[in-house]
Amino acid sequence: MSVTDFREIVAALRDVPGVADADVEPDNDGGMGLLRLGLEPGVDEVAVATTVGRLLRERFGLGVDAERVQIVEDAEIHPAPDLQAETVYDVPQQRLAGRPAISRMHLVSSGLDVTATVTLSSDGRSASGEARGSASQSGVQRAVATATLRAVEDLSGDIARFELDHLEVSHLGADRMVIVALTMLSARGTERLTGAAAVREDVRQAVIRATLDALNRRLETLLARPV
Repeated sequence: MSVTDFREIVAALRDVPGVADADVEPDNDGGMGLLRLGLEPGVDEVAVATTVGRLLRERFGLGVDAERVQIVEDAEIHPAPDLQAETVYDVPQQRLAGRPAISRMHLVSSGLDVTATVTLSSDGRSASGEARGSASQSGVQRAVATATLRAVEDLSGDIARFELDHLEVSHLGADRMVIVALTMLSARGTERLTGAAAVREDVRQAVIRATLDALNRRLETLLARPV
């Protein structure tokens, strides 16, 4: 396949709803090696991948191996005001940090897997957590939630460990809600926690908010540091 053909493919892929950019990295024989897609924030990467695969088959007669397709979504997130609230009182010998604000969500889908990276910030500090899952809708959501927990662990100085037990997207009247259940292990023992968040535009951002909601007041203690 010639470079001209690659340009035609790239142009067609950039017209796919949800695709912000596309690029083809040829293999050593000049054929299509790696197809890299950049997504617009908030789109469903599983649905985009399905559309791209259908376009390549029907328009160009190409059956691209899933392992040779890499999908990247990188979103800067502006947190809601309630996630930025800070405490207004002091406790002797320690200062309570503000609850984490969501700074960034980065998703990379390659083949059957997805890697999620979530960056949180609190009181001038930031930390990123990473998790892998299957490149399915539920797999992406669980990877995002687990990456959020890893980021909180990092922010807390690893004084607690978290395990995601359950995640679901439910309907509450006309609204959709993300509900998570997790287990927190600390020096005080094991505790089961639950949280929920309404879906505004992006389900995955709601997953992060629901995960932080499960931790709720415990975050102030976990993120406290000496004066």
